[in-house]
Amino acid sequence: MFTAKLKTLVPALLIVALCASAARAQQSQPTPAPADNYVTNTGFKSRVFEVRNRNPDELLPVLRLLTSGFKGAQVSASNEFHTIIVRDFPENIASIEEALKRLDTPEAPRTDIDLRMHVLIASQTESPSDQYPAELKDVVKQLQSTLTYKGYRLIASISNRVKEGKRINGMGVADVDALAAKTSETREIGATYNYDVGPISISSTSSGSSSVQLENLRFSLSTNVFTPSSYLSTGINTGASLRDGERVVVGTATLKDKGLILIVTVKVIK
Repeated sequence: MFTAKLKTLVPALLIVALCASAARAQQSQPTPAPADNYVTNTGFKSRVFEVRNRNPDELLPVLRLLTSGFKGAQVSASNEFHTIIVRDFPENIASIEEALKRLDTPEAPRTDIDLRMHVLIASQTESPSDQYPAELKDVVKQLQSTLTYKGYRLIASISNRVKEGKRINGMGVADVDALAAKTSETREIGATYNYDVGPISISSTSSGSSSVQLENLRFSLSTNVFTPSSYLSTGINTGASLRDGERVVVGTATLKDKGLILIVTVKVIK
């Protein structure tokens, strides 16, 4: 009987020993690294390109299309140092280099344009004379004969010089006293404006003179002069075509019981 039990015990001990040996062998083997579905750094090179004639930021959208798209590949621009920095496969860097040779070329000379904007506030109350520049006298006379407003006062003048094909934008503070009469209220009042014009282009008329096209001209004014607890906003969104040296009312808007008038003058600098 003892012999029978021993025969049964030996195979069981042998199985336990084999399992323990297999477990130790499995623990001694290194755990395989997870598969990398992306390219590792060893396949990439880096290159810095100097940009001599163009704005690096303007070239960036085109150059991004030439990258490999793999993890770690990148292209960036520095306007401060006039450079394009690329990290990618050598063949992609070569493609970007060829593209830069074609793109980084001197721009054709662009004509300068002087753009002036006068902003008037119109009211039903006739204002004293000389509340606007003398150069606007004829325009105001036409406005008085066309609109129902009697008084016109200047609240802002904006002057910019811009290259043909470019756009301009900015902001500023309007003349609060011109918007409404002074009151004894102690609250802080203000008025700010924003504008965005462009792109601005030049074409020739049949008579040989120049015509300036202003696309997407946007002007907005915000003030709490009329609403003590909040700001009231109004704006003009239009496009215009002006002859060289012409002064035109490009848009009007309402502001409470008043009118907002935007007058634009353009001059092509030869």
